Amino acid sequence: MPNLLGGYRASRATTPLLLSERQLARELNRERLRSDRREIPFCLIDVVLSPENCRRSDVVRAARLLHRRLRLTDTLGHRSRATVGIVLTDTPEQGGRIVIDDLRDLLFNAGLKCALELFAYDPEAWQQEQLFDRHDDHDPPSGHLMPPQPIASRRRGIAKRFVDVVGSGVGLMISAVPITLACLAIRCTSKGPAIFRQVREGADGKPFTIYKLRTMRVDAEQQQAELRRLSERDGPAFKIKNDPRITPVGKVLRATCIDELPQLVNVFLGQMSLVGPRPLPWSESRAVATWQRRRLDVKPGITGIWQTAKHEEIAFDDWMRMDLRYVDKGSAWLDMKLLAKTVIVPVKARGNH
Repeated sequence: MPNLLGGYRASRATTPLLLSERQLARELNRERLRSDRREIPFCLIDVVLSPENCRRSDVVRAARLLHRRLRLTDTLGHRSRATVGIVLTDTPEQGGRIVIDDLRDLLFNAGLKCALELFAYDPEAWQQEQLFDRHDDHDPPSGHLMPPQPIASRRRGIAKRFVDVVGSGVGLMISAVPITLACLAIRCTSKGPAIFRQVREGADGKPFTIYKLRTMRVDAEQQQAELRRLSERDGPAFKIKNDPRITPVGKVLRATCIDELPQLVNVFLGQMSLVGPRPLPWSESRAVATWQRRRLDVKPGITGIWQTAKHEEIAFDDWMRMDLRYVDKGSAWLDMKLLAKTVIVPVKARGNH
């Protein structure tokens, strides 16, 4: 039975229509974690092109055909030089077999000779963190989806977690008085709780509850649908410069970034890091493009590249590229620089941008 991860080095035949091998492996990891959490199966289809149809032009043609036929929620990427992998989200084995029959006819009619292999992952049936070849129930597991983590990366992870625990602990002690005073100001000037809670998507797609000081009216989330047409930010993110839902106290808290201080609790609990991509609300995060979801490979942070350089004119895609730059080039030195730059944001009153 073939190895489900294929390999982690990007194929030379990578096309703009397909994720690289490494990116597809990450998507498989995230889908497995999401499947375990929701107990909903998913499928992986390997489209193995024959030797006479493994040229780059054939791979591109196959990718275009598959994109036209598959759902927007499905993910396509390289599994090897001549193999295209398709991740079918929220799809049981029977659904995967129906898709295979459809794709087999589609590719055959296009003159592309290939073999299609189906792999199904059902957490409720197997209760294991592995994908199995469901064509033969006697086959052994094909291997873990998680890629091996380099020792240097593990060490950095341990050091980063140590800094997060110490930094958030000290930060909570220092910010106890400002948070208390802000809570009193919020309760005295508007109805509702002082602490705002919202579900956001964290590392590997795991949801968590983020804590912030409330800067808007209690019914702000209900009003967002009505204000969506006024959003000044492209992409799924929602942003209005002069948001009518923000309270007078909230404007001050946002400008000084005091409203972000309760997130130190999230850092202390290990749900967030001091530095990392900004966590998006659940609905917005699920709406980003596939290539942008790689930002979930690391823990979200209170501050990051975008937060320290954010301006209203930055497009959503540019914001996502900044997050991916941190994912690829993050280091202890970069974390220190970003933390130092973060101090300038409230000083310049740019927190509410």
